[in-house]
Amino acid sequence: MALAVLPPVAPAAPGAWVSDPGVQRRLAAGEVVVQAVSGADPERPRGAVRAAVRISAPAETIWKIMTDCQQVQIFVPGLRRCRRVDGAADGSWADIEHEVRYSWMLPTVDYVFRAHYDRPRRIDFRRISGDLKEEEGAWLLMPAPDGSATIVEYEVYLDPGFWIPHFLVTRSLRKDLPAALAGLRERAEQAHAGR
Repeated sequence: MALAVLPPVAPAAPGAWVSDPGVQRRLAAGEVVVQAVSGADPERPRGAVRAAVRISAPAETIWKIMTDCQQVQIFVPGLRRCRRVDGAADGSWADIEHEVRYSWMLPTVDYVFRAHYDRPRRIDFRRISGDLKEEEGAWLLMPAPDGSATIVEYEVYLDPGFWIPHFLVTRSLRKDLPAALAGLRERAEQAHAGR
């Protein structure tokens, strides 16, 4: 799921920033933590973001929701279509098509990405065709330090290949990404409670 376009980010080891005590306190308080990386040129429409959420459900429950196009379309803002185009018989990878409308001011973006699965802990994805110039990132599902929940981390680098107004970037960061992760948390916690 590509959810935001932000300024370039300094690479960090996956999961390293989430272990910061301040980030852990915010996650434990129920916040969706989003970090843009500094040193960016706001005139350039490419960048990276990382975000995390704490979910009171096992990784397997969350995984099933994250990899189900029908469910993803319900809680990801702007996602108009999600469909599996191809994939490995053993479930180790899949090609997924997304059609996204980031804003009424921008054209609909249609692209295909390849997701490599390490079930239920990690999804690495990279754009393979479509309207975006470049997209790559990862989803990480890790046990919370106290073992009572799962921390879901999302990291993405995105270059749409066209100029995007800076206020749309800010809107996506402040609204759409937290809404998507909060939606994932709500669905996963409901599924876990109803098991």
